[in-house]
Amino acid sequence: MNMIDELSVETNQTQRSGLATIAMVCSFIICCPITTIVGPILGVIALLTLRGKPHLTGKGFAWTAIVVGLISTILWVGAGLFFGRMAVNFIEQAGEVTTTTIQAGFDKDYATVRAGLSQSSLDVTDEEIAQFITELESRYGKFDSAVMNMEEQDQTLKPSANEAPLPIRLLFETTDVPADVLMEVIPGGGFDFELKLGCIRINDAKLGDLIFPKGSACDTTPEEPAKEDSDE
Repeated sequence: MNMIDELSVETNQTQRSGLATIAMVCSFIICCPITTIVGPILGVIALLTLRGKPHLTGKGFAWTAIVVGLISTILWVGAGLFFGRMAVNFIEQAGEVTTTTIQAGFDKDYATVRAGLSQSSLDVTDEEIAQFITELESRYGKFDSAVMNMEEQDQTLKPSANEAPLPIRLLFETTDVPADVLMEVIPGGGFDFELKLGCIRINDAKLGDLIFPKGSACDTTPEEPAKEDSDE
């Protein structure tokens, strides 16, 4: 074989595009939404670079990267929208349940108060409800509503498997106060759920914290150790 034949053999040898290979690998890393976006972009670039270069292969890899990456990205966007809607629904329902329950106490509708409470707090008495509402009214005035408190994220409440602690803000006629609530999550059919108010702790450094019901999971005050009797 002469030199011209050797050059002809070398020229006819094909090589797979490294860019197309990288694109397909990125698209198949479906556990990471960033790579599923990068994969199709690299796939398109790979197709463009393969034009007019017969010695390069990899169109199949590039198209695979585009198709798989687009499908994965669509699934990620759908999942993000779904869980985002679930989170918004959770926050809105938590505010509504807290508002309805406290407002019912101000209206002396104790049956509605209990309807908004979790199973662990149903044994609260009318006197305990009235005492809590009376203290709220004497401190802060007329109650308006409860909203999610995005500024407070430091949670000290210890939830169980079906409970979720939330920082909220109680809005009154002339002021508002930060509070923590423990919401019981009751699963429904499919992805539906219902929230019940487990307990509430109002954080008031000036007038003192308020806990309802007393002795509930919202009472995180450490118990003082019992004093040992000293021998006289």
